[in-house]
Amino acid sequence: MKYKKFITFEGGEGSGKSTQIKLLAKKIMQIDSVCLTREPGGTKSAEDIRKLLVRGKIDKWSSVSELLLLFAARKDHIDKLILPSLKANKWVLCDRFVDSTYVYQGMCGKTSIELIKKIETIIIGHFKPKLTFLINLDPKVGLERSKR
Repeated sequence: MKYKKFITFEGGEGSGKSTQIKLLAKKIMQIDSVCLTREPGGTKSAEDIRKLLVRGKIDKWSSVSELLLLFAARKDHIDKLILPSLKANKWVLCDRFVDSTYVYQGMCGKTSIELIKKIETIIIGHFKPKLTFLINLDPKVGLERSKR
């Protein structure tokens, strides 16, 4: 199911997702309520899982382990923050969502796309954003920006 007020932003590190989310939120806040969030994260439990994923050695988790942790965080995020916000008629702007999983754990991490689709179907079903902005930037430029 697509929620008309759920918008996600995707792109590499340093591509400007956070900047664009804040600019859109500022415009929407002139007429309506907005919830800004991110993945992995967004709730206390999901932020705890984020810490497990982003701290320490890059290769400490297998791609499948990362996938399972991400979907655990995502389920909590949807149930405790995104859906309640949408049901309260707020706009939800999210920095990353499922598309990033297909890129990072699928294409980069070598987890099969079929496995990701199966877990996605089991955990979140047909829950989708109405719109996703993909910010395309040369990875070298993005990494340089993210260092700043």
